[in-house]
Amino acid sequence: MTKELRSSALEIVVAEGFLWGNDVAISYFDAAERDMAHHWEEVIAPFLGDIRYHVAVDLASGRGRNAEFLAREAEQVICVELNPDNISALRQRFRGRDAFTIVQNDGVSLGGVSSGGVDLVYCYDAMVHFDLEIIQMYLREIMRVLVPGGHAFLHCSNYTQNPGGDFRANPHWRNFCSAEMLSHLAQRAGLRVLKLDRTPWGGIAALDCMVLLQRPA
Repeated sequence: MTKELRSSALEIVVAEGFLWGNDVAISYFDAAERDMAHHWEEVIAPFLGDIRYHVAVDLASGRGRNAEFLAREAEQVICVELNPDNISALRQRFRGRDAFTIVQNDGVSLGGVSSGGVDLVYCYDAMVHFDLEIIQMYLREIMRVLVPGGHAFLHCSNYTQNPGGDFRANPHWRNFCSAEMLSHLAQRAGLRVLKLDRTPWGGIAALDCMVLLQRPA
């Protein structure tokens, strides 16, 4: 990773990553929490299929709604989050629950997560807002932290109508990305694409995509 690329991505993180704190807790996180069971049972679990995982990373964990469902399978869930408001909420939610570890990262890496020790890296309803530079760096980090044969489940934008524009002007705040771009970046990072589906969101056909990746054994 060049210093220029990392510097550019960190600037984007400052501009975008700190939008998801207490100011959106009621309008976004509370509503997302209410809908989580439906998303898990109707969308996520069928896509994951029979994958088994003992250690899972919940990337961009928010207030922990996804982590709760990951803990049904995983013995350890590492909640990785940038926003300090959400870090505080995660610590409160999972206080005294040994299955959960809270890690505050820099918004572009999985610092604090050891190499080669994670069975599943998971990111749902968050990476859809990430800039491509940030996705590219996270894919490299995913390759680093996964065990050989480990998996990553990522939910990304499939919206390409506003290149270079403010993602908040796009439907459901989708950032510029596509299924093809995601597949390319994943393979360049050394990951194998096992499954890639274009999916609707908010009544818009193929607005998103979901991918299941694997670190080659």
